[in-house]
Amino acid sequence: MLPRVYPVSMIATGFVLVFLDLRINQLDLLFDPIGWLLAIVGLGRLARAVHPEFTNARVAAILAGLLSLTDIIATAVPAELDFLYGIVLLVTVWLIATAIANRARAAGDTAVAISFDRLRWLLVLVELAGWSAYLVGVNVAIALVIGIAALAVYVWFVVRLYTSAKRPYLAIPDAAQPGPPGWR
Repeated sequence: MLPRVYPVSMIATGFVLVFLDLRINQLDLLFDPIGWLLAIVGLGRLARAVHPEFTNARVAAILAGLLSLTDIIATAVPAELDFLYGIVLLVTVWLIATAIANRARAAGDTAVAISFDRLRWLLVLVELAGWSAYLVGVNVAIALVIGIAALAVYVWFVVRLYTSAKRPYLAIPDAAQPGPPGWR
C-alpha cells in the first residue's frame, strides 16, 4: 500500500524543491517546476475538498511555476524577471499561509493560526529587507544576515506545513489514495 500523501505535505515537498538550489554547471538538479507542480496539485485538492480560499494560492503557484521555467530556458535571467518571480513567490506563500491560518482559526486551532499569521508577516519583512538591501547596495555582512534570516523563515514555513498536514481541517478524505488494483 502506498503511504498517505496529504495535500499540505505535497505543497511542503514542492517548496523544498523550489527553495533548494543544487546546481552543477548552472543546471538546477532540483527542478523548480516539479516543485511548483506538486504545490499546484496539493492546492487544487485543498481548493476542491477543504475550502475555495486555496484557489487564489493555486493561481499564484501556477504563475510562479511558469516564471520558474525561465531559469531553465535562459542562461541569465533578467533582474526584472527574477524580481517578478520573487514577488509572485511571496504572494503565493502569503496566500497559502493566510488560507491555512483562516482554516485553523475556523477550527479553533489558534496556535496554528497565529503561527501562520506570524510567518507571512516575517516573510514580507525579510523579503522587503532583502530587496531594500539589493537596491541600496549594502555590504556583504548585512546581506548575509538578511539571507540567513530569510532562509530561517522559509524553513520554518516548510516545517509548519509538514507539521500541519494531518490537521483534520486540512486533511481531506481522498488524501490516502491506495495504489492501483493489486498494488501492495
